[in-house]
Amino acid sequence: MSSLYDTVVDVFVSRFDLDREAVLPDSTFDDLDLDSLSQIELATALKKRLGVVITDDELAEVSVVADIVALLEQKGVAAR
Repeated sequence: MSSLYDTVVDVFVSRFDLDREAVLPDSTFDDLDLDSLSQIELATALKKRLGVVITDDELAEVSVVADIVALLEQKGVAAR
């Protein structure tokens, strides 16, 4: 996977205290025991880390971790 994927995983691990091995490209928020509030927290953490805004509508379209990475790539975000 890409370094952007690694950055997204880093955010999941640090923000939600998850094991790195648990965060897979096809992991859903349910798989990771995270709720809709966690999606908002993730968007906030990604904004702080990468400087990108993810809207509520965009969050609603995200199903798995790989979708988050794809959304960030669409927005032209590079890993940091």
